[in-house]
Amino acid sequence: MILDDLYNSWFRPGLGRPPLPVTVVSIVLVLIVLSFNAAGLTNSSAGGWLGWLFLFLLGGGVGWFWLSAALHLMARLLGGVGSVTDTLGATAQSLWPLMLTGAANSALQISSRLGLLFSLGINLWVVVNLVRSMAQEHQLPWVRAVLCFGGAIVLAELALVGLIIWPLMIALGM
Repeated sequence: MILDDLYNSWFRPGLGRPPLPVTVVSIVLVLIVLSFNAAGLTNSSAGGWLGWLFLFLLGGGVGWFWLSAALHLMARLLGGVGSVTDTLGATAQSLWPLMLTGAANSALQISSRLGLLFSLGINLWVVVNLVRSMAQEHQLPWVRAVLCFGGAIVLAELALVGLIIWPLMIALGM
């Protein structure tokens, strides 16, 4: 059952949002693949991979919520009608092409241009998925969905800069 839901979530997104367990499994699979990539690039052992996995699960979970919050805020400001859970599900469902990054890393070994082209294609696929998902879940026209994505990226980056600078200001100001 969960495999059917994963397949429908990735390849037939028009059928609606998957249940929460499928969303979580999708995100965890993406993070496992990304942690394998990091372990391979750093020549880590099995223990090193577990460290990468823990780091990616922690950072990826926070990043998923962070991006979803920024997307939801921007969608609401632009007249979207979706809920927070819709945005979380849409974000998780949109990130699944990142599982192909292992193949992109392998392509880098063959040809740097081929690997970079493959990586660019994967990233564009994720962006298109995010824009389409936001348009669908929040009933936004595609121009507003693109603005929603762009604004969310700017908002998330500004929040990250604030998260870094604020403790520095406090520490250096004392």
